[in-house]
Amino acid sequence: MTMPQALGRIQWGDLTFGPGTPYTVTALEGLDDMPEIRADDLERPQQHGDYTGPDYTGPRVVQLRLGVRGETPDDLRALTLALRAATQPQRQPEQLRFLDQGALVWAKVRRRSMPYAAEYLWRIGDAALELYCADPYVYGLEEKAAWTAAYSPSAGRTYPLVYGGPVPVARNLVLNPSTEVDLSNTDQWATNTRERVTTEKYVGTASIQHTAVSTSAAGTRWMIPPVTGGQTIQVGVWVKLSPGATWTGGYLGWKAGSAGTLKLTAITPPTPGVWTRITGSYTLAAGETCDNVSLSMVPAAAGAVWWADAAIAETGDTLHDYFDGAQPLGTWETVPHASPSRLHSTTGRSYGERGASGRVTAVNEGAADAYPVLRLDGPVANPAIEQVTTGGSLVLDATIQANEYLIIDTRSRAVLLMGSSPRRSWVRAGSVWPVLKPGTNELAYRGSALPGAPDQSSLLTVTWRDTSL
Repeated sequence: MTMPQALGRIQWGDLTFGPGTPYTVTALEGLDDMPEIRADDLERPQQHGDYTGPDYTGPRVVQLRLGVRGETPDDLRALTLALRAATQPQRQPEQLRFLDQGALVWAKVRRRSMPYAAEYLWRIGDAALELYCADPYVYGLEEKAAWTAAYSPSAGRTYPLVYGGPVPVARNLVLNPSTEVDLSNTDQWATNTRERVTTEKYVGTASIQHTAVSTSAAGTRWMIPPVTGGQTIQVGVWVKLSPGATWTGGYLGWKAGSAGTLKLTAITPPTPGVWTRITGSYTLAAGETCDNVSLSMVPAAAGAVWWADAAIAETGDTLHDYFDGAQPLGTWETVPHASPSRLHSTTGRSYGERGASGRVTAVNEGAADAYPVLRLDGPVANPAIEQVTTGGSLVLDATIQANEYLIIDTRSRAVLLMGSSPRRSWVRAGSVWPVLKPGTNELAYRGSALPGAPDQSSLLTVTWRDTSL
């Protein structure tokens, strides 16, 4: 990755540090440093020197010092609170993005220091952050991709979509918006019975079913990354009420933690028996922080049942139609179904040229091996991906039907049918997991056609980022 000399802007969540912002970057350590080496050396008995094995690195630690510049003491305090809210303990790593250097690392805040200096606190303050990167690699900002149809001696496939560079247009803050996997990152609001069901759903395969235990308002809270004062949060949730019950009201809520209600907006119960979207917005006051949104319904009697699905929360003045990282033109920021997601006006990826005769070229402009993510779209039987440049093949003893796809993460070695169902057992013994060496790599895609699909319509899509240590 080619990086300019100037550090430029740094983005962490919704905050940007550096030129043009009230957060001046005064020092940065650990980005270009080599992480600590985990050596595998043994002493040579009765000889000078050691036997040395391969060197691996430990985690990367990034130290960031900031100068905080407010216009007034109140402004300085608001900036300090916004930084504090954005640097809370985390469940999962998030992207620390170096916007003008075209690089990012996956990080968690481990230390934060914002000392109090009374003689300077008129409008100037300081802060220091320590960010822990369990994954020590430095990645390119751009997610690259290339694709090819499976090899066929007689025909290929014309892929029907038009690809372009990443143009993000919206961000859904809700961490688990459609309950596709479980109820993690959601919580009960007041007292009712909640469960994930597949008998009712608005998108995907599941929704949250609520059963009232009283005539009080109760429902679900969805977790979001903290949003600070001065910002407007738009919320939308799709709801279906049981037609056999009577409903007297409901509420949309914006909350801080499990008990801190910032705003409740009364809603009119929608028509029972059909999926209806409930929407609302709230602008946070100075000093307020919102980290979850909620929806509750008020039944006329205990035992009433209703369902919620496809939750979305956005900052700004616009509420988009529902999207998440599994939807067309959507991407997850980190863990699928457990992180915010982004909507793109194109695929959100920069695509290379279509492969010819089942081969595709992937260029890693970094200095270390890149671990690609492979997507196989059926129909195909016994697919194989060969790393032509270095040798070795990853072979699957499996059949992927039309309208099915398989995600293969070569770093974690996860093999997921439809992006969620583990199929690690499909990998044939002796397979070699492909990596992308620095420079140009060529991959080949092979497979057997299924009956009724002689034109080999299966597709391999390879996505990766430039990678360095």
